Amino acid sequence: MNFFYTALIGALRAQFTAWRTWLLMILLPLTVFGALRALPAEEVSTPVQVGAVLPEEGGEGFWQRLEARGGLVVTFHRADLDQAERQVAAGRWDCALVLPEDFRERLSRRDTDRIFRLLIGPGSTVYPLVRETAASCLAEEISPGMAEDYLLDSGIVTEERIGSVRSRLEEVLLDQDRVLVSMETADGRPLDPLSLADSGISGMLAGLTAILLTIWALLTAMDLGRWLDSPFARRLIPLRGRLTLLLPRLAGALIPALCAGALALLALERPLPYLLALIPYLLFCGAAALVLARIRPLWEALPVLMPFVPAAGLLLSPVLLDLSVLFPALGPLSRWMPITLYLRTCGGAWGDGLVLAAGGAAFLALLAAEDRRYTRSPSIRMIRRR
Repeated sequence: MNFFYTALIGALRAQFTAWRTWLLMILLPLTVFGALRALPAEEVSTPVQVGAVLPEEGGEGFWQRLEARGGLVVTFHRADLDQAERQVAAGRWDCALVLPEDFRERLSRRDTDRIFRLLIGPGSTVYPLVRETAASCLAEEISPGMAEDYLLDSGIVTEERIGSVRSRLEEVLLDQDRVLVSMETADGRPLDPLSLADSGISGMLAGLTAILLTIWALLTAMDLGRWLDSPFARRLIPLRGRLTLLLPRLAGALIPALCAGALALLALERPLPYLLALIPYLLFCGAAALVLARIRPLWEALPVLMPFVPAAGLLLSPVLLDLSVLFPALGPLSRWMPITLYLRTCGGAWGDGLVLAAGGAAFLALLAAEDRRYTRSPSIRMIRRR
């Protein structure tokens, strides 16, 4: 323990006198805080804005139904055509729904073919949701008339009695009589649009933080590999073993990374899950760095592979988007990426955090077993006797 403590103090002293450590501890929190500051506050906190262009007459019932479906996720604004075109073109509104002037006449004829026109811009994203919402409102508008036509055509009700049942056709079903739809995300979690919108920015920044810490761990693996090849380390290895020598140096490199990551994640709205998930993630990255440092061809290849690490993290983990939804073949690879496990742990799947911790512990156990075999060899025992 005295050796570990002394070596750790030396490793920390060396880390905090290196310029790249201070660059990490200053640049990483500033990047996260700057990204949050750069995001327009109104776009983060307010619902998506959508316009609605209604005819002069005959669109009030449709507007009431559409407005009732607005809320904290999507807000509908009544406007004229010129205003809607300007707002969508400027990017202030995501899209705009345009109804024809003969909207009421077409509803009376049950003519719904291409009854809506949707104005979208280059940055429009929620227009499929708006289209489905408009179709739902339209279905509510024409359903009493459709039911009336069906009753008359099938002979269930005659023309003389249709007036007595017309009020029942406009009744709203109770919850127990409705077909209820439950939504879930691609990974099987219940879909809560509000919490999903709130966690989107935090998940993206946490994922970028994890990618930067991964790069730091790979740089640490290169440093440890070079140090193992130094004459000083080669003289100490027969006496202490590789793992005993590397652990304090690894801890000295990961402590600044943990501090920098914690400072960066404090900028998030609810940082506690992200901070707790950082511990098993750094444990896994540190153990993987020890494995890479022990295999010379691997750590020597890291400078060539380093530029691909951020791209792989962004594409194979759901940091900016989840490509496994578009390409299901990537699902198993994306599911078990360390950054994916970290993000899932941040979202409350603590079993994935245990997977990261177990992976790191398995690496350490493997390295410890290899050290025991190495120190039991006859040549090492002879060196120790001398």
